[in-house]
Amino acid sequence: MIELRNKRALVVGLARSGRAVASRLRKEGAVVTATDLRPPCSFGAALKDLMERRIGFELGVHREETFLKQDLIVVSPGVPWDLPQLEAARRRKITVVPEVEAASWFFQGTLAGITGTNGKTTTTTLLGRMLEASGFPVHVAGNIGVPLISAVDLFSPDSIVVAELSSFQLEAIRSFHPHLAVLLNVTENHLDRHRTFAAYVSAKAQIFRNQQADDFALLNADDPVVMSLAPVIASRKVFFSLEQDLPEGVLLSQGKILYRAGHLERMLMEAREIRLRGAFNIQNVMAAAAAACILGADFNAIRTAVREFTGVEHRIEYVRTVRGVDFFNDSKATTVDATCKALSTFECGVHLILGGKDKGSSYTPLRQFLEGRVKSVYLIGAAAERIAEDLDGVDLHRAGTLNAAVPMAFARAISGDVVLLSPACSSYDQFENFEQRGRVFKELVEDLPNTVAPGSNSSPNSFAHPASGPASAPGAPESSHKNLAAPARSAQPSPSLPVETTYVYETGAMETPAPLEAGGPGETDEMTRWDAPAPDTSAESSGFSIRDSGLGVQDSAVRKIGSGAAIVPDSEAPSPHFRAPNREADGEPVSYFEVASTQVPEGEKLPVNSLEDSSAQYGQGRPVRNLELFPSAASKSNSGEEN
Repeated sequence: MIELRNKRALVVGLARSGRAVASRLRKEGAVVTATDLRPPCSFGAALKDLMERRIGFELGVHREETFLKQDLIVVSPGVPWDLPQLEAARRRKITVVPEVEAASWFFQGTLAGITGTNGKTTTTTLLGRMLEASGFPVHVAGNIGVPLISAVDLFSPDSIVVAELSSFQLEAIRSFHPHLAVLLNVTENHLDRHRTFAAYVSAKAQIFRNQQADDFALLNADDPVVMSLAPVIASRKVFFSLEQDLPEGVLLSQGKILYRAGHLERMLMEAREIRLRGAFNIQNVMAAAAAACILGADFNAIRTAVREFTGVEHRIEYVRTVRGVDFFNDSKATTVDATCKALSTFECGVHLILGGKDKGSSYTPLRQFLEGRVKSVYLIGAAAERIAEDLDGVDLHRAGTLNAAVPMAFARAISGDVVLLSPACSSYDQFENFEQRGRVFKELVEDLPNTVAPGSNSSPNSFAHPASGPASAPGAPESSHKNLAAPARSAQPSPSLPVETTYVYETGAMETPAPLEAGGPGETDEMTRWDAPAPDTSAESSGFSIRDSGLGVQDSAVRKIGSGAAIVPDSEAPSPHFRAPNREADGEPVSYFEVASTQVPEGEKLPVNSLEDSSAQYGQGRPVRNLELFPSAASKSNSGEEN
């Protein structure tokens, strides 16, 4: 592990992984700053937590100067590795590593890493269940929702850590080293990030980079791309196959899943015992079983875990049946190939909801799975027009939003039909992540009996035009789009901050948040919304309250300092400086304010004329107006509100 005490460390990206990295580095004694292109209103209570941990942050802008004065930069999975500021840092020989690399510095135990275009979450979860049933101390983490670095304190030398790993996490590793590396499959994906399929394959292949002869590589013998990597892998290779009679490995033979190793042949289970839909899920089960055998799991425990496993949330997840119509949530299908696999599990009568944020792949492979199987397709999100071009001639309906698509599909369905959300796109144009998209879908389905009856729409063309704006369809519930509203005010008082810590953050019209790519597990590939448009900055801040941004700062005043976005870490206090370049829209600069320690009688507003308007020295010359201070007592009065 590298020495971190008193080192200057920058964390790029403040989704789950970024916040976990920042907290860990601060715990190790580093002077930590976090940076994210999103405005403060996007983070709610997370900013207060960072402040309490004495972590600085710079929001709404990436300044090259900030990157170049660091000793170490840790990059969240959703941040493009070719970000210009990162390129500049690497030219200066500054250490730049991904989150999983930083996690490996604190690692104990045996690491099993699982990657692939599809099936990662199912395989990772099931392998964890198999090992747990065998009595091993096991931890499941990574792209599945728990950042590796946030779990390292739980690991012990005898732990087995099962980690789902995305191409974003793997592409820039240096010494990250799984003892068992699993590659499930590789199909075209994330071309918006990796640019070419070859670059995407190379990122996936990084999982084998540091393996040695006593490690294991588990490979899908039925995938030609996976097999093309086998000759250059240094570790011991084990295979699984649905189609081949393998001399060693895990295979399917006459309805039985067999494990062969040397002179041993053991039936692990019968295929009919698998409760998941689709042949591709048999492959996922075989991969998990093969990995469990390599790691020494009990054969009976493997079989028991498979019998009890009903799948993961958001992956062809049965929601409910409403008036004879079955609803399935496959929000985790963020690739065209995943949607093709989902469609293959249904024979006919499907009403498919497609769309979201385009990832650069063609949608034409869907055609062969639509014919004779799908009655109609409902398009949502930013990729709708691109999908419509690729699927010209298909019965398409431009719903615009999920709120509109669900009742539209239900209105056309008859008893015995299926409504399937399987978007083939990421979620970041309208949702925080695929999990939120799936939850919204399930909430809409739960409310359906109160909104619309199946078969109630008699006009086949009534929904043929795009929905106007993000509004819900008539009669549709508001659903979890409420989650995209401004963060709730903190109900709990914050501890006083010492005067030497200065935080600078942005206010104004951009205090109304847009849908974010906050990451979550990952699409988790947990992308952060780096391609988001610049916020509307045309309005002057009015009636701003510290509490409104969820910061909950106690005994503080606000002071305008100009245009920019920065929060100065404690090592640079007590001298606040305006540090960011101006960013203007229609001639109106963004407004930024300093949170400065001031003694004000509890419950009173700070008089406007007592605020120093320092904007004039930056050429703005505009007055500060309508600024109010809400000390801790005001926050206490709202204790009934959620955090």
